[in-house]
Amino acid sequence: MKKLLCFLLAMVLLAGCLLYFFPSQLPRQLLPASHAVQEWVRGIEHKIWPEPEASPDLLSYEVIRAIDGDTLLLSMFGQEVTVRLIGVDAPESVHPEAEKNTPEGELASLWMKKFITGKRVTLEYDQELKDQYGRTLAYVYADGMLVEDVLLAAGMARTLTMEPNTRYQHHFEMIEKEAREGGSGFWGTGYYER
Repeated sequence: MKKLLCFLLAMVLLAGCLLYFFPSQLPRQLLPASHAVQEWVRGIEHKIWPEPEASPDLLSYEVIRAIDGDTLLLSMFGQEVTVRLIGVDAPESVHPEAEKNTPEGELASLWMKKFITGKRVTLEYDQELKDQYGRTLAYVYADGMLVEDVLLAAGMARTLTMEPNTRYQHHFEMIEKEAREGGSGFWGTGYYER
């Protein structure tokens, strides 16, 4: 009887360790979603698939600074790496062609700086890892939330679909629709309607 109890206890501990160290093996519905995604899902009638989940990249990286509303400079393994958020596009604020920069771009950049400064982030990659400018392409998680979700919900960015990185395209489109209908951020000012 004592051996049986020890065996069962060992199996429970082994199962707990496996779930802790290999959470990506859990069914998707058992993985924790970010708070923002959970709130969004509660607010709509149907669930979009796939739903972003906690980042599978267990490494976290220090945010050096926000370059603009959709681009970050991170410290990764002792090097500075520029990361472009996948699936969103904020108004321009640091474009080389000055006429493309807008006051809305300055606001989106300021919003991102306030949101992300001092945080550590984890990354999730899609099919293509770099863009034509050499920037790393990633979905970025901060405080358990997908940063793209927060940007779109706040109306600070619009969706931008660039093949082949389309994993959360429909998910982002639904968040943008909610933000547009609710008049969030630049949707409320009419900027995106111009």
